[in-house]
Amino acid sequence: MEKKRQAGAILIATDDFASVGRIAAALGADKIASTVVPPAQATQVSAHDGFRILIISTLVENLGLDLCRAIRSASAMSIILLLPADRQLDGVEAGADYCLPIGTEMRQLMVHVRALLRRSELDEQERWRVLQFDGWRIDPHRRLLSAPDGSNVSLLAAEFELLIAFCRQPGTVLSRRFLLDATHIGLGRPLERSVDVHICRLRRKLTEAGNGGELIQTVRLGGYVLVARVNPE
Repeated sequence: MEKKRQAGAILIATDDFASVGRIAAALGADKIASTVVPPAQATQVSAHDGFRILIISTLVENLGLDLCRAIRSASAMSIILLLPADRQLDGVEAGADYCLPIGTEMRQLMVHVRALLRRSELDEQERWRVLQFDGWRIDPHRRLLSAPDGSNVSLLAAEFELLIAFCRQPGTVLSRRFLLDATHIGLGRPLERSVDVHICRLRRKLTEAGNGGELIQTVRLGGYVLVARVNPE
């Protein structure tokens, strides 16, 4: 069966026009439409403009990171950021869903693109629904977490995605591997121990903001579980 073209699915922000053709060609071979813009124009787009994924590939490393932060602060659209191997953690902390090394094989890039496209096909109402648990309020669209006292809690992208994963399956033990896959914390060579680090930070922030660190409990040889009732707003 012929694949259905996904018009306007991908926005590519790049100043490396000499090599971006490889990415556009790989997307086109999979019947996925793409639009290429300079990095400065990408700050004006959001998920509401019809694009489902932003791919950032720039010749200046910090430019790509700054663009990722700017888009993430205003939009929850999926982001793939291409950076040198030694800057991968910087990319994750900037809010990228996937951070891949520059020069990544197109086959690997397309695996991540298809995964993000599948994720974006979730029912929109369900995906952006505001959730409440034990006095806390999490807004997936605005990417905001509010403590019981009403104050906003600043979370890194990975921490926010972890909390969303827990809230969508409360009372369920989630393995480290599941959390890696669900939140895209992995850096291209995903490490399960990176989940432990992010959860430790998340617990600390929940504790400092409202004594909520015990809501996420460790299950020996199992993973982690959110022990709170979650209700849609």
